[in-house]
Amino acid sequence: MKQLLRTLIVVATLAGALIGCGATPEPTEPPPTQTPWIVVVTATSGPQEAAQVQPTQTPWIIVATPTSQKAKATEAIAPGRTPSPAATEEPTQETRATSEPVTPTDTPSVSDFKYPPPALLAPPNFRPVSWKSTVLLEWSSVGELAADEYYHLHLERRPEAEGQAWYGDYVYTKETEFLAEADFLAPFHPPAEYGQGIVYWWVRVVRKTGEDDKGKPTGMDIGAYSEERTLLLQVKPEGD
Repeated sequence: MKQLLRTLIVVATLAGALIGCGATPEPTEPPPTQTPWIVVVTATSGPQEAAQVQPTQTPWIIVATPTSQKAKATEAIAPGRTPSPAATEEPTQETRATSEPVTPTDTPSVSDFKYPPPALLAPPNFRPVSWKSTVLLEWSSVGELAADEYYHLHLERRPEAEGQAWYGDYVYTKETEFLAEADFLAPFHPPAEYGQGIVYWWVRVVRKTGEDDKGKPTGMDIGAYSEERTLLLQVKPEGD
């Protein structure tokens, strides 16, 4: 009987040991999370040596604090990159080439002038004009003009292709029409290589102030620009 009791006690002890080995261990409190470091780097005019930091200490937040107004406006430049020059203020007035005409869109408002714009009457837009032909240009009257005041009729062919030159001409007249004859229109006809040309024309009133070195009258605008109309000039035949 005593032998049986000893056997049962040994078995019970072994069973308890086995149960203890398989039991789930009590949870332990996790180590506290490492608070990120904030390193403030102050930019100065001279080079600064970076502080030695243990490589295991992460993450870092680096805040650059410039020490002058100039530093705030300076763009960060990557190593090896040449900084670009400071931007300059764009001019507010467009610069025009001396050979480029001033078109009606460049003029002040109607209220700034003595005379209103003439109304163009004929011909209609895109009137075809063949080589060596004439065309009658007509517009409405704006009233009686003073002795030194004229209608300024302007015609110009603008470049339609690379290499084609601008060409323009004008006349001063007291009339409300102008017969553009073949000799006057000949320079407006483009060479065959460019195809037919578009010629723009419009009228305004000017006060004559003198003449240029070629004897053509010059003056100042005292009337608003009319609308633009167009003529379609055929190409100049080869050999002419």
